[in-house]
Amino acid sequence: MRKSLEKKAQSNDSQLNVKIDINKAISISRRFLEQYHSPVIFKSAYNDEKTWRISMEVGLSKNDIMEVAIDTGTGKILGYNH
Repeated sequence: MRKSLEKKAQSNDSQLNVKIDINKAISISRRFLEQYHSPVIFKSAYNDEKTWRISMEVGLSKNDIMEVAIDTGTGKILGYNH
């Protein structure tokens, strides 16, 4: 019984440590922003080990930049700035 608990804990830990790469982070950001804006053009990305910060140019104005924060482990959107 102990081995099954250890295996379960290890499998849960491995799911929590899943890392989102830059391509996946850009894709998540793009899908999120395309719900509200068109077009959406990638500008830059920054990773601080816990969060991806993806900057995208949105809409027709070149000065309209949005930044989306994405958790590097889960891929969940933590927030965004306009």
